[in-house]
Amino acid sequence: MIKPIKDGLSVSSESGDNPTMTGNADLHFDKLAYAVALLDGARRIQLSAPGEDISRIGIPFYLLIGFSIENGLKALLHFQGQHQREVQHSHDLADLLARTDGLRERLWPGTAKDVEHLSRYHKEFWFRYPERAASADVYKADSACMMVNHLLAEVAHLLGYRGE
Repeated sequence: MIKPIKDGLSVSSESGDNPTMTGNADLHFDKLAYAVALLDGARRIQLSAPGEDISRIGIPFYLLIGFSIENGLKALLHFQGQHQREVQHSHDLADLLARTDGLRERLWPGTAKDVEHLSRYHKEFWFRYPERAASADVYKADSACMMVNHLLAEVAHLLGYRGE
């Protein structure tokens, strides 16, 4: 179940039965719950240093942002029956987004391009290494959090969550 929390989503795996889901419903919501938890971690980093330059918080912040997007997309792909090994082990956000059915059309204008822009950095592990992270061209923390929150909300909708 997805519950609103301050400025975002909260998810638990008490999803109930939904006949449109393929396989174990809890797995989809567990993946989404993990994505939301990662976003929450990123948001906490952002709030711990308001107004700070992204160079100060970028490495842990964008690690969490990238894995939040990745897990949200994988939750939807698993729900949509895409269980291929290359999907399960992929860190290519652009490819994962392209494989989804119906998500791109639901996103705010520019969101898909933002995910595609971050994809290179995420799949090449730029935010694991300070020397690479320093040269990454990324968005402000508040914008990134807002974009990922929106993406996860749309994933939740496509998973069948309709609110309480």
